[in-house]
Amino acid sequence: MLKKKMKAAVFYGARNIKIEMVQIPKPGPNDVLMKVKACGICGSDLHSYKLGLFIEPGQIMGHEYVGEIVEVGSEVKDVKIGERVTGQGTKPCRVCYWCKRQEYGYCPDVFHTLVGYGRPGAFAEYVLLKDAVINQTIFKIPDTIDDETGATAEPFSVGVSAIRSTGIKHGDKVVVLGAGLIGNGCMQAAKAVGAQVLVTDISQQRLELAHKLGADDVFNVGTGNPVEWVKDKFGAGPYHFHEGENAGGMADVVIDAAGVPSTPQQAIDMVKSGGTICIVASAEEPAPIDTLSINLKGIRWVPGLGGEGGIGSAIPYLADGRMRSKELITHRFPLEEIEEAFETQLRPGDSMKVMITF
Repeated sequence: MLKKKMKAAVFYGARNIKIEMVQIPKPGPNDVLMKVKACGICGSDLHSYKLGLFIEPGQIMGHEYVGEIVEVGSEVKDVKIGERVTGQGTKPCRVCYWCKRQEYGYCPDVFHTLVGYGRPGAFAEYVLLKDAVINQTIFKIPDTIDDETGATAEPFSVGVSAIRSTGIKHGDKVVVLGAGLIGNGCMQAAKAVGAQVLVTDISQQRLELAHKLGADDVFNVGTGNPVEWVKDKFGAGPYHFHEGENAGGMADVVIDAAGVPSTPQQAIDMVKSGGTICIVASAEEPAPIDTLSINLKGIRWVPGLGGEGGIGSAIPYLADGRMRSKELITHRFPLEEIEEAFETQLRPGDSMKVMITF
């Protein structure tokens, strides 16, 4: 029989998280209760921690998790106690404009019902996944994947989604801006389909890890001009009213995983005419961009949020080794030290991925 209360990290405001004893949630007939094994700190969690974005006081954060099922609702099918799973735990309303068109990712209820945003998250000993449907909101973790690697399925699914939505294929020239966990995931997913991939960042540690895990070349933006470096590597192409030194880069696809205001313009300057840009990172401030160059180049923009397959899309890649995340986990903290964990994740020169382990 489970105990009645659990430890949880409760958000109260910017840089203010407290460990409290809260009631363990009780699953309904369509829900499962998980005992959390590991939960990573996401870049969006950092925005919440620093500035209070995306969530309200009283929220338990944490959406990159793996746990063991300890209770199963009577109506839940194809899962059982003892299995390890991860999940999205969100439920579209199914009645709004977008849901009626089966565009569930745009449903305005999604974040209100998402674990770690509207519903209690996994920076806690237990987390409840409501409306558990196998391979839709809940995904089994195979024995070939350890707990910490399984907790990276959610951020790595962003990389898989970005590759699918941009249409990256064998032989394409790709630039990934940002070598954090999601940037590394985008790089590895692009390499898995046979692309040539360059990566930029300001952290030498992160760049070295990206190179180790498959990037064809890396560039520290603190040492020079990343646009000129990409032009040197992939070539330069003139476009309307821009020739010679003003020519643009010839990358087929640029993925912005940096989340800083300067990188969208870098992406515009690096991509070829008729190329594609995907923004997967969230910047805390608006980004100034040259809309004229977007039009002159005929750049295709694709979204980086959500995507085909959800979290489940990354699990096969992690299971067979096409994508590797274990080397990217640089720090581990117990739940009781979560504020120190967040402060560590805020130092990109010292950390890559910080994991809360139980």
